[in-house]
Amino acid sequence: MLEIRNLTAAYAAIPAIRDISLTVPEGGIVSIIGANGAGKSTLLKAISGLIQKKSGSIRFAGQDIICERANRIVARGISHVAEGRQIFAHMKVEDNIHLGAYLYHRRRHRQELQEHIRQVYEMFPVLGRRSRQIAGTLSGGEQQMLAIARALMARPKLLLLDEPSMGLAPLVVHDIFAIIQRLNQMGTTILLVEQNARAALRIAAYAYVLETGQMVLEGPAATLLTDSRVKAAYLGG
Repeated sequence: MLEIRNLTAAYAAIPAIRDISLTVPEGGIVSIIGANGAGKSTLLKAISGLIQKKSGSIRFAGQDIICERANRIVARGISHVAEGRQIFAHMKVEDNIHLGAYLYHRRRHRQELQEHIRQVYEMFPVLGRRSRQIAGTLSGGEQQMLAIARALMARPKLLLLDEPSMGLAPLVVHDIFAIIQRLNQMGTTILLVEQNARAALRIAAYAYVLETGQMVLEGPAATLLTDSRVKAAYLGG
């Protein structure tokens, strides 16, 4: 579904990721692990069109999208849940949900939009119960659910998740990862960036290790879980 070859991306004149290649097969979960500053978020931003200064190729469903604008990439079927959730905290939950469906805000799509909203509230019942609540008053876990729900309103084929467990209590992290697995079982392909390496490797089929802007290791996630280098650097020995 997603094939990246020799991708380099930079902020101004400073490269943040260099010569990255990876593949995300349709229907799978692929994880990228690495320390703070390794370039994980930059990679997702490059895929979703938020960074313009880049070279190489990013092919999605057979088409090279490296030069496409972010709105066109969303329309093709890629949604990005950013690090730190990035919800509109001053707006109601329902308004955040509606903003995620901007592709459907046309009269002829009104019925389809309402069906999408119903499905999202069915998946996240707490958001349905709090649809009129100001988003910034939700708990951290509920805000993460809202960020994911908003991204799902675009009906993505590929969901990019950037540090979905950040700042959450362990029990809430468990719930978020259960949601990620459920989404995948329902047919959504997922590229997951995570510092919680153990949790990320447990749900992924394949994984990559990113260090200082370059891929240094890859393989089946179950294999990386037992790899001595990964254990020493990311799993506490």
